[in-house]
Amino acid sequence: MFKRKICISRIDKIGDMILTLPVIKSIKIQNPSMEIHVLASAYNAKVLKNIEYVDKVFSIGSKTLSFIEGIRQLRKIKYDYFINFSPNIKSFILCFFSKSQKKAALILLSRYRNNFFSKALLRIFTKIFCHFQYVVNRFERLSKNQELHQTKMMFNLIEECNIKYSQGVSIDIDLPLKKLIFCQEKTIAIHLSNKWINSFYSENNLLELISSINNKNCKVILTTDHSTQDKFKKIYDYYKMISGIEFRNLTDTIDNNGSNKNSIQLISEAFTNNKSIQKNTIILDNLDYDSWVRVMYSSSVVITPECGCSHVAAACKTPVNIIYDPTNYPEAIHKEYAPWKSKYNKFIFNERNLNKNLIKYL
Repeated sequence: MFKRKICISRIDKIGDMILTLPVIKSIKIQNPSMEIHVLASAYNAKVLKNIEYVDKVFSIGSKTLSFIEGIRQLRKIKYDYFINFSPNIKSFILCFFSKSQKKAALILLSRYRNNFFSKALLRIFTKIFCHFQYVVNRFERLSKNQELHQTKMMFNLIEECNIKYSQGVSIDIDLPLKKLIFCQEKTIAIHLSNKWINSFYSENNLLELISSINNKNCKVILTTDHSTQDKFKKIYDYYKMISGIEFRNLTDTIDNNGSNKNSIQLISEAFTNNKSIQKNTIILDNLDYDSWVRVMYSSSVVITPECGCSHVAAACKTPVNIIYDPTNYPEAIHKEYAPWKSKYNKFIFNERNLNKNLIKYL
């Protein structure tokens, strides 16, 4: 029997992929025999690990030769549908060149001004090459206070394609089998994105926040990314740092141990076995994706600027305090990219008493 196939392109960031998961899952629920392939970037493909409602993942490289090879491999497969959710040009090219019976694309117009010519060339080519397009005039939707959430916009495109899907689907990623028990007290994870440091908030402000959390008898775990060491200087002098490899070895030991009491002891030693007087905070540096997810999943609360971490925490079902950039239309970004159907609190970097407000929601 002929099996229908659908290809979904999401070759951008981790947060974008996570916001797409409810759409993919909802299609699979209503079309269980349909084979779903997902095009992912090297960066966000890891989100799809062990997800049962995705049948195949293609990682599309960013370099030219790798991208061309991706097109060549893609054209070997005849899809019933090719759905492009990514706003970047490469994703549109993949859509246009695919051998698909029906092609569809989501087009996001500027959120900053109402320009008739916004994405005009892209809209023309999409009209030529695609059977369906869903154009989102973000500026108009914001001015009229209409729905703009990215996941909802993706569902709208699926509806345009007349593809059956389920309602009310939540985010579902591959979570660890068990949580790490860091301590008897609350554990607060803070992700050290470079967005912390700006004209409204300094590294000293962040150190004060960490100190205030410690004073609440909470442990603090600081996670890093590629931008952290370029922005933060004092943090590394204040707190002990454990590398991603060391942390992975520690968690392997804990998993083999099997005792919660011994696990707490091992982690407690990692916090306290250092010369610094700061005993309740630790930096976990350059964690691999699985370790990072496990820290988010095991934490009581996550605090982060608006970035992929906010969506990872939400997918882990961990409450998250998200801080938005006041210089980049925070209300618009929140309306468009807030975590999907999960518990979170919204803050803005220029609000008064930000640290006190963050601590209220621990």
